[in-house]
Amino acid sequence: MVRQALWIVVVALGLAGCAAPGLAPRAASDDTPWLDQAFGEERVLVTVGKDELFQLDPALQARLREANLDRLGTQQKLKHVLALIFGEDLRGFHYAAGHSTIAAETWQRKRGDCLSLTVLTYAVARALDMPAQMQEVRVPLLFDRRGQLDVVNQHVNVLFRPGSHRAAEEAAPRDIVIDFEPEFASNRPGKPLSEDAILARYYNNVATEHLVAGRRALAYAHFKAAIRADPAFAAGYGNLAVLYRAAGRLHEAEQLLVQAVKLSDPADVPLHTLTELLTAQGRTAEARRYAEMLKEGRERDPYYWIGQGLRHLDDGDAKKAISALEHARDISHGFDEVHRYLALAYWRAGQASKARQELMALAAIGDEDGVAKFKRSIKRFKPGADTPPS
Repeated sequence: MVRQALWIVVVALGLAGCAAPGLAPRAASDDTPWLDQAFGEERVLVTVGKDELFQLDPALQARLREANLDRLGTQQKLKHVLALIFGEDLRGFHYAAGHSTIAAETWQRKRGDCLSLTVLTYAVARALDMPAQMQEVRVPLLFDRRGQLDVVNQHVNVLFRPGSHRAAEEAAPRDIVIDFEPEFASNRPGKPLSEDAILARYYNNVATEHLVAGRRALAYAHFKAAIRADPAFAAGYGNLAVLYRAAGRLHEAEQLLVQAVKLSDPADVPLHTLTELLTAQGRTAEARRYAEMLKEGRERDPYYWIGQGLRHLDDGDAKKAISALEHARDISHGFDEVHRYLALAYWRAGQASKARQELMALAAIGDEDGVAKFKRSIKRFKPGADTPPS
């Protein structure tokens, strides 16, 4: 029997995303199909609020007071804060995917996924009145299979803007990005996230854990809480649709997926899920229309082709990786990671001169860390590889 993949989105590789701070949150649509009678009342099951999410552990608060950092500038303060929290070598915490925690618990556990680590970093910055901005950063789709679910990981990080109130798209060299997944770090600014948006993504991650474990009432409660916290969070609707579909509520699942498509940019995940849902019902003409939308969107989406290139690299097929990554390069500008991965693909294919050209392109767009990341990529895809071109 062919396995039907259900896609669900979590924020597990960095931080999370939402509307810019200061903007009024959108109200949830009046026609959102809630199923409280089928899954139970959500208020008694969701126990963490925004205050609890960002509340610092008392011991950490005491250490911050003792450090007496008020006299320092933002960059000096940031350096001391990171050393205080994560250690002088920035290795005091361990990355642990698959479970999101509130700031205090993350500090106590000394480990967490990137949403957890971001929440902690932002909470510390907020306590010290530092200009920190959580942001969502686009990366190629990454999949993590959990039982019968294919989990799609989103990426978020924290941006520090010393003494600045510029808009997100006006990134400057002095801006500092704290990213817990260096392989996907980029100089491009992301989409600003509010505290409510981060709360929504925390609820979403918790809901996903419950869904994987078969705890449907808890999953429903937290998906609904995610949508309530940030009604513009498309993944909340798409993920709730996965739950509805598993419960046999296909009409309501379709309504949620249509809403997710409207809110998503790009809409790969909800379009794929909606196409699959309609196909399973024999509605092939409608499914074909959404499949075409998915295909057209992917054709002009560099992140899709980067993802394809990475998949081929993991499979050891440098030729196909080069084809995909060259297409990504042709339809994008200033994407440092495209040049980095292309250099790797060319190197794997024995095309050293082309690999050097891509490294030169990295230098031309100011990616000083590109060669170092390239060397790390060689270790990732082929341990013990020869020295890369310089």
